[in-house]
Amino acid sequence: MTPNVHPLHHWLSVRVRLLCGTLFIIVAILPPYVPRDALAFEGDEEVDAGATQVLLVEDGFLLKSSSLTQQGARRAYAKGLIHVVEAGENLENLAERYGISIDTIRWANSIEPGSPIRPDQELIILPVDGVLHTVKRGQTLTRIAELYGLPSVEIAAQNGIEGDFILAGQELIIPGGKPIVTKGGSTIAARPPEKKPSETVFPPTSQKKPAVSASPTPGVLQMPCNACAYTQYFHPGHYGVDIQTKGGGPIFAAEDGVVIRADMGWNGGYGNVIEIGHGNGLVTLYAHNKELYVAEGETVKRGQAIAWMGNTGRVYGQTGIHIHFEVHIGGLKKNPLLYLQ
Repeated sequence: MTPNVHPLHHWLSVRVRLLCGTLFIIVAILPPYVPRDALAFEGDEEVDAGATQVLLVEDGFLLKSSSLTQQGARRAYAKGLIHVVEAGENLENLAERYGISIDTIRWANSIEPGSPIRPDQELIILPVDGVLHTVKRGQTLTRIAELYGLPSVEIAAQNGIEGDFILAGQELIIPGGKPIVTKGGSTIAARPPEKKPSETVFPPTSQKKPAVSASPTPGVLQMPCNACAYTQYFHPGHYGVDIQTKGGGPIFAAEDGVVIRADMGWNGGYGNVIEIGHGNGLVTLYAHNKELYVAEGETVKRGQAIAWMGNTGRVYGQTGIHIHFEVHIGGLKKNPLLYLQ
C-alpha cells in the first residue's frame, strides 16, 4: 500500500478504475448510431416513388410497410406492395410498370371495368398475375386448390405456407387464378345456346314468382334453397348434391348470371331444369323443379327466386321433393360443397 494513503481512498480508487474500464469496453463494441432513414442493406434495389417503402426479401418477393398492415388483417399482399396512385397514372401504365395484367390489378382492388383510379388511392399490387382468395371457415388448402383448378403446392409455395395450415380470414394469392364469379354482371359472357324453336318451352308467367327472398349464405355460391338439408352428396355416378326443403319451397339463383337453359319436361331425367351461366366457365344447374320462373336469355341476381322445388324427372327413393344442384367449371362437374360452404 502506498504510504500516507488512507485504505478507504485506495479501495475507492480501484473501484473507479474498474468501472471506467468496463464502460470503455461497452462503448467500443457498440455499433455507431445511424439514422433509421439512412439504413441500407446489401442487395436492396431502388423502389418506385409511388410505392410504399419496401425491403426486398427472399425469392424476389416484397414486404410492404403501410398503414393497412396496422389494421390486423392477414393480408396476402404482404408479398406484394401497396402503390399510392399519382396524378396522371392509369391501370394500363401501372400494369406495364409492375409486369402484371390490368385484370390482376382490378381483381385485387375490386375495380369494375372502365372505372378510373384516382390520385392518393392505395392499390394492392400482387407479385404475380392471379387473384386474392379470402379463406372461409372450414376451407382447406386442398379445397381452395380444387376451386381454382390448381395444384395446392403452387398456392402453398406462392404464399409461403408450410404444413397446409391456413386460418379463416387469411388472404391467399392464387397464382394464375381468375375470379370464380364476377359480381354485378359486368363481365358475364355466357350466351344462350342455339336451339330450335320447337325445343323451347317457356316457364309460367312471372306473376306466379314467390315474393320470398333467399337467406344469405357465406359460401362462394348462395345456397339454392332456404331451410334445406342435404339428402344425397356428390359421388361417382351422382355429380351434384340433392337438397330438400320439407314440403318444398322456392329455388334461388346461386349467383348473378344469365339463364342459358330453362326447359320443361323429362330432359334426360333432370325434369324441369334451369342452367345459369356466371362467366369464367362457371355454370350452375337446378333440376327436378315443379315450376320455372325465368326464361332463356334472362339476367338474374344472386338469391333471386327462379323456380319452385319439385320431383319432376327421374326421382325415386327417400329424396322425394328436392333440388338436384350441380356446379360446372369449364364443362367439368365439380363437387358443389366446395362452393356452398
